[in-house]
Amino acid sequence: MSQFPKQKLTIAISQINTVLGDYAGNMHKHLEYIEKAIEAKADVVLFPELSLTGYSLKDAVYDVAIGDRDDKLIPFLKLSKKITIIVGLVELSNRFEIFNTLLIFEEGSLIAKHRKVYLPTYGLFEEERYFSSGNRFRAFDSRFGRFGILICEDMWHPTSGVILAQDGASLIFVAAAGIARGMDAESKPENVMVWESLNRSLAISTTSYVIFANRVGVEDGLMFWGGSEVIEPSGSRLAKAGYFQEEQLIVQIDLLKLKHTRINTTLLSDEKLDVVIEELTRIKKERKEY
Repeated sequence: MSQFPKQKLTIAISQINTVLGDYAGNMHKHLEYIEKAIEAKADVVLFPELSLTGYSLKDAVYDVAIGDRDDKLIPFLKLSKKITIIVGLVELSNRFEIFNTLLIFEEGSLIAKHRKVYLPTYGLFEEERYFSSGNRFRAFDSRFGRFGILICEDMWHPTSGVILAQDGASLIFVAAAGIARGMDAESKPENVMVWESLNRSLAISTTSYVIFANRVGVEDGLMFWGGSEVIEPSGSRLAKAGYFQEEQLIVQIDLLKLKHTRINTTLLSDEKLDVVIEELTRIKKERKEY
């Protein structure tokens, strides 16, 4: 495993309430939270899915979509000289496709982006009606090490995180707009408990840090539950934000713990990639024939 520039990283998770379609107002809030993270001496600040635009946009996606080099993003470029910034927005590609995207700014540049691959279109969700799907999971190099990015539904497919970890990611950042369903006055909604189990499972199965940012607020009748958290490679919860309230969670992670976990639990190095590739290729071929 490669050496990290710093043994300890401070992460700021900005669990915010985004106003639907209000790009200017949302940008103002982002800049406030980034400044707070800088004051807290954080190395990285993470925002939720579609944090600049809101989630239930429907046909308004075309009104708020911007390119990843748009001048509206210049404030992030400037502030990224002080802190690594991960934000969510509706991206307009050069081919005029619309994507649900996370952008990563660092040292004055856009260093990476992730386009959401798995677009839920069932029940309350209808993302495939408005977004094009991303087509890759790729880890990338940050000045603090090698990171991976997932957006909400991506997380529910175990292979997504495995690919990132096998590609060298040691920290997996997950940005979500998780909706509370099945509210009960005496317990957490069932899907919240599932989400928290998924976070822990991802950390354990990939022996990685999982940094999860979920938004809060109410939008078009949908309630977002927050509960952002950081899970250690062992599966232990390091820190947890509250439910249903805005908050910036400041967490220091120790990369020495990651090193020890990966030495003691060799899941990544033991993975038989040839077997996985061969069997998935076989399954894909058989499905086509069927």
